Order: sequence, then structure tokens, then C-alpha cells
Amino acid sequence: RAALKRTYTLGVKLLVVIALPLAVAFTFMAETLTLILGGEEYLPVGAIALQLMIWSIPIGWINSLTQYALIAVDLQRRITGVFAVAVTFNIVSNLLLIPQYSYQAAAITTIFSEMVLLVPFAMLMQSALGKLDWAGMIWKPAASAALMFAACGVLWPGISVLSIFVGGGVYVVVLLALS
Repeated sequence: RAALKRTYTLGVKLLVVIALPLAVAFTFMAETLTLILGGEEYLPVGAIALQLMIWSIPIGWINSLTQYALIAVDLQRRITGVFAVAVTFNIVSNLLLIPQYSYQAAAITTIFSEMVLLVPFAMLMQSALGKLDWAGMIWKPAASAALMFAACGVLWPGISVLSIFVGGGVYVVVLLALS
């Protein structure tokens, strides 16, 4: 279990280190990507949907890893109940919010549904492996991504896609400085 805890912690850190800068980059590049992949008829709605939905990936990736780790410690029966709660939350939220807020509600509901999964998954992992330092796993990439977001936001109007590379550089430098 100690080895699984170390491996799980490393896995969460690696997933977050990759997912957060991708989410920042896709947030800024959403319009360009939508134009390339879908065409002008999908703008601006497709870009807005992408800007929102992309923020589900950091949580979703952690949930995927956690699900497999929970199976490894023989807690797969408990996972089913957690998924039932998350699916119920998702359906009820969508039924309540989509009529008024459309696709934006569906995208944000997806993010919150991932959070609804994450909380009990994290509790189950802690019961199986002992205390997990969630803040320690996430704060450095989150701080680095926040500064990447700020750099991209400042530079985007002037240098557009190039700002993603500058922001990515900021992300790497800050992440290394914090490590």
C-alpha cells in the first residue's frame, strides 16, 4: 500500500502538471481551434463550449487514475455508488439549468459532476492508503498555471497564439522554481 500511495501521488502530480497548462492553452486557443476543426458556423458557441469544458480535464484525469487505484485496492463495489450519485447530480443539474443557460450549463455541470466524483473518490483513497496531501499534489502546478493564464491574458491581444508559448515558458519556469 505504501508503494501504491507513492505511485498514486506521483500519478496525480504528473496528470495535473500536464492537464492544467493544456486547459489554459485550450482556453485561449478555443476560437482558433473551433474555426480550424469545425468552421466559422460553429463560432462563437463552439469556442465558448470548449473554453468551459476543457476545465473538466484536470479533475477528470485525476478521477480516472483514482478509479483504477480504487479497483487495485478492491474497492470497486464502492465506486458504483459514487458513480450513481454523480450521474444523478449530472442529470438533475442539466434538467434544471440547461433550459435557462443552454450549453454553458451543460459544460459547467460536467465540471461539477467531476468534482462530485472526486470528493468521495478522495475519501475512499484516504481510507485505503492513509492521509493524502492533496494540496501538496496540486498547488505548484495550479500556481504555475495561474501565472501562465495571466501571461497569456496580457499577451493574447497583441501576439495571439505566440502568447501560448510565452505562457508555457512562464509555466515551466515557475513550476521549476517552486520545485
